[in-house]
Amino acid sequence: MKNLHERIDELTEQFIGMFKNVDRLLKINMDMLEKRVFIQSLYGEAKVIEDRINTCEVKIREDSIQAIARFQPAARDLRALLTFIDCVKMLERMGDLLKNNLRLMRKLHKHGNGAKEHLYIIEEMAKKVNDIFETYMQAFIERDEKKIYTLLACDEEIDEMRVEVVNEIINFMKENSENIVGGSIILLLSKKFERLSDKIMQLGKGLIYTMNGENLRKQELEK
Repeated sequence: MKNLHERIDELTEQFIGMFKNVDRLLKINMDMLEKRVFIQSLYGEAKVIEDRINTCEVKIREDSIQAIARFQPAARDLRALLTFIDCVKMLERMGDLLKNNLRLMRKLHKHGNGAKEHLYIIEEMAKKVNDIFETYMQAFIERDEKKIYTLLACDEEIDEMRVEVVNEIINFMKENSENIVGGSIILLLSKKFERLSDKIMQLGKGLIYTMNGENLRKQELEK
């Protein structure tokens, strides 16, 4: 029968597998974004991956709750299990957002009146989101606090990029009424990438809590 630390190690491996699936969804998003084309085979892969993510979310959450009930852990072990419960929800939501992005790209491909060529407007922002998620994954595996604080420092940068993107998209839509549908879809894509960034920031704060007990999210609420 497994002891507490063996259970946490097992949950850690499952969690790593889950965020690697989210990373694959993000890479599919980036691939379609950079190629300016909707790829049916990648969308099919994305649907399978999202189902896998949803299954992982349920299993990790339930196993973490059972571990708390069985072992009644304290201190860092308890924080780790509570963080798993909280962070799998973030990853599951990221999976939803990334799959919805692909649906928007499909809609843009069908009804965007050529606006897909203007996906370059959000490409830099999307690449930044991809970079900070890669930083999170490295920080989690290496237990590197410095990398976590590096990604948390990107929050304002993403917000600034979002403002620039919105202004550019609005200008694009003003150029021609035929650009409104496509521009609106690109605007929605930029909003979803901003929300993805917010989820990654929450994941980073959860990792800080696991490692040293500092509850950054609680501190924000108390300000």
